[in-house]
Amino acid sequence: MNEKCISGRDEILGFFREKNIVYLKRSRIEWKPLLRKNFYKSPYYKANKPEFLELDKRYGSEIDQCRIAPVYIRKISDSIGYGLFAAVNLAKGEFIGEYTGVIRISEEQTEVFPDGSYETDFSWDYPDDTGSVTLEINGRLEGNELRFVNHHKDYNLDVEHTLHKGQWLIFFIANRDIEANEQLFVSYGDEYWSGGFRQLADLDGDR
Repeated sequence: MNEKCISGRDEILGFFREKNIVYLKRSRIEWKPLLRKNFYKSPYYKANKPEFLELDKRYGSEIDQCRIAPVYIRKISDSIGYGLFAAVNLAKGEFIGEYTGVIRISEEQTEVFPDGSYETDFSWDYPDDTGSVTLEINGRLEGNELRFVNHHKDYNLDVEHTLHKGQWLIFFIANRDIEANEQLFVSYGDEYWSGGFRQLADLDGDR
C-alpha cells in the first residue's frame, strides 16, 4: 500500500504537531555554558581551520536562512518508521539542511521506545570538546525534517560540521546526484552498530 507523502511547509508542520515533536529551525541550546565558549581558540578548530572556513563560506548563507532542500516525509514500515525523500532532483554537493535538535549533556540510554526507536537514533555527538561535559544534538522530541533520515550502507548524504558564528553545527549535503523520490540516507557509523543498539538486520536487511 502506498503511504501518503507529507510535503510542503504546512503539511510538515502539521505532521510534527501530530507527533508531538517541536519543530526547530535552528538547534536549541539547553546547556547554557556553551554560549560562553570560544571555539575559535579550540585545538580542533585551529588544526582544521582552512576546511571549516571553506565549509562556512560555502554553506553559511543557507544555514542562516534555515534552508531545507525540497523533501518529503513518508512512512517506510511499522518496524522502520518514517523516512525522508528528495522531492526534486538534487545535485552533488547540494545543501540538504542543518540537523537541528536540543544541544544537551549526552545521556547513555538503551531504552526502546514504544515505536521501536532508540534515543541514539536521533542524536549526534557535538563536534568539539567542551572540556567538562560530553554534549549531543538530540532531535527526538525537537528537531526538523532531517531527524527522519535513515541509515544505509550506500548512503547518498554526507554528514558535515562547521563552526558558524561561534557555534558548532551539523548539516547534511548530497554526496552524489540524487533523483526525485529517492530516499535520503546517511551512515550512522560503525560505533552505532557496535554499541548494543539495533542490528543491521532490523533495518530491512543489509542496510
